[in-house]
Amino acid sequence: MTKPRFTIHLLRAAEDDLSEIYEYIASENLKAAELILTRIEKNLQLLIRQPHLGRIPNDEELVRMGYRYVVIGDYLAFYTLEGQTVLVHRIIHGARDYLGLL
Repeated sequence: MTKPRFTIHLLRAAEDDLSEIYEYIASENLKAAELILTRIEKNLQLLIRQPHLGRIPNDEELVRMGYRYVVIGDYLAFYTLEGQTVLVHRIIHGARDYLGLL
């Protein structure tokens, strides 16, 4: 029996995060910007088959809200599970105050 596959859906804030990441890095190095976007997309695709792959945050409020996250280089992709859908809420640089952004 195969595991059910999930779908990935980036919420608007996560889409905006990706655009900002790309633009910021591309202003210095276009190739590096393309590489980080590809790396983020590949890592998010892993959640289709393994939605529980992400870590559970240390913050109790984020745990109550159902957040998980995956580390992708310097970035953290925060997501929740709703049915068979992985909802990506934010993709934030690890040095930022992500608690205030979620």
